[in-house]
Amino acid sequence: MLTGCASSPQPPAVGVWELSNVDEISAESTTLHLGVVRLECSGGKTGTVLDPEVTNEKDRIVIRTDVEPLQEGAYTCLGNDTVPLTVELSEPVGQRELVDAACLQGRAVTTTFCTDHGVRWSPQQEE
Repeated sequence: MLTGCASSPQPPAVGVWELSNVDEISAESTTLHLGVVRLECSGGKTGTVLDPEVTNEKDRIVIRTDVEPLQEGAYTCLGNDTVPLTVELSEPVGQRELVDAACLQGRAVTTTFCTDHGVRWSPQQEE
């Protein structure tokens, strides 16, 4: 009898994001335009961004933008391209911060992407 090891699917990779339309954000906004970048080295390509996870909280809206895992191999660290992504919120931003979930825990926390603790917009910016 032959047995083999089935490879388990790779987990999604971390994507960090910035607002492409930061000057257009207001308390009434429900559409966000993001630029997503893969955190890990991948030869300059971010790849496919998965459907974002949006969590509405009392004081903030947390958005996670994972990307598809890479194929096995060695990749250079050229700085990855930015992939545009539009996020439609189920309710207006209101008086809540917009926060990148990748900056709350995990590898991205100590990177330059997260020096602002993941806060990409706050109501104070509107004033």
